[in-house]
Amino acid sequence: MSLLNRSSLYKTVDNVNEALFFGKNISKSEAREIVGWISTRYDTEYSYNHSYGLTGKDMRSPVHTFTGERLLCASMRHIMAEESARIVLQLSQIAGSKPETLKKTNERFYLMLKASENAGKPLGTFCCAACTIGLWRYLNAGGLPKYQEHISNGLMSLHSNRDESGKWGRFPFYYTLLALSEIDDPLATKEINYALPGCERALKRLKPESKFSKRKRELLLRLLN
Repeated sequence: MSLLNRSSLYKTVDNVNEALFFGKNISKSEAREIVGWISTRYDTEYSYNHSYGLTGKDMRSPVHTFTGERLLCASMRHIMAEESARIVLQLSQIAGSKPETLKKTNERFYLMLKASENAGKPLGTFCCAACTIGLWRYLNAGGLPKYQEHISNGLMSLHSNRDESGKWGRFPFYYTLLALSEIDDPLATKEINYALPGCERALKRLKPESKFSKRKRELLLRLLN
């Protein structure tokens, strides 16, 4: 089955994320095709501040994080822009070249992060908690190299949001765990260890009936083993 869905940026990104998460092979030709199509979504009607934009079909349909948290309004468009940039970056490594749209998107992201910093937001965070996690996933994949040093600052902000139940208050539990599992930083490991009892409880409650439940289960097993 093709990973590219020309009517949906969300489904294309979700398909690629699933392939990468479960270690499935993506050919050079398919990577080039997907990168080329996502590039056509740059600065379109539903893009977030001149980045990669969702399609009209996406805007009329439910959109979720990879781990199943529902996304709404501006945060939906922003997180999908970050996730799209992440996919373009990763697939560009397979395809052998990066599109100009990724450079332009990065320039926009840098401006947004600077504006966020000037508005008093902590370094390593952006807008809402879910948007912050989307930012970390992109940074950890190699995006925005001038800002990557601030992941640690963001992780300290996450630490301050601990609610002593193995979670982090406003931060979406599974999407946060997904990002932490990818970040090679002692602070990320510390937060995972804090969350392990909550992971054990969550695993007992999960019934792998949907694609999101299967992904959550796999993520929890990786963290607990």
